[in-house]
Amino acid sequence: MAESSICLVCGNQLTEPANPAKHACYYCGEVAKEDALVCQMEHYVCEKCVSLPVNDRILAYCLRSTDTDPVRIVQEVMDNAGVMIHGPEHHFLIPAVLLTAYFNFIGQPERKKEMLDEALKRSALIPGGFCWTNGTCAAGIGVGTFVSLITRATALSGKEWMLSNLATAKALEAIARSGGPRCCKRDTFIAIRKACEFLDELLQVKLPCDSRIICRYFSLNRECTREECIFYYKNYEGEDVKA
Repeated sequence: MAESSICLVCGNQLTEPANPAKHACYYCGEVAKEDALVCQMEHYVCEKCVSLPVNDRILAYCLRSTDTDPVRIVQEVMDNAGVMIHGPEHHFLIPAVLLTAYFNFIGQPERKKEMLDEALKRSALIPGGFCWTNGTCAAGIGVGTFVSLITRATALSGKEWMLSNLATAKALEAIARSGGPRCCKRDTFIAIRKACEFLDELLQVKLPCDSRIICRYFSLNRECTREECIFYYKNYEGEDVKA
């Protein structure tokens, strides 16, 4: 099946709508012609967004999101924005969803664009494989990027410099203690969870961060440690979650 016939949001086949109507692009909101192809869930992605790199899709999704739960946001983005099971797009994904949830929560969504653009620039400086070549998982760096941006830290800052480095350190310790091999999904969840704890404890901002995270990506990861992972579905009593 050609890629152009597949919905980028849910993976279902695209067809002509049974009941023609104007649809808004899932990512940017651009309104389509009434005969535009949609999937059975009525998802529509405009031609511009179809050709966007994954980080631009993440950016577009975050700009439109009104959610304040970073766990829910990151799962929706990982499901729907063409994010690979592992990859450098996670370097931007973590600060992006945290910034989105934070500015939506404090009632300043108009500040997201500036902050997300800067987070994208900073995350682009981190090469793929940084977790093993330099012993520093970019998921942890993403938490520091987020805190640096919301506190406006600079090289000459006092408390702000301390907070951004401390946030990175706390996230990295939790990621390291989870053990290898690397898993971008696990490390993303850990980083976001630690960021929420950090915000609550040191900045007195309590995001509605869903503490109950069940990974639905394990079947896509050949190196998944399954029962050894805290997010594996069988570690939740009574749960029947499959990937």
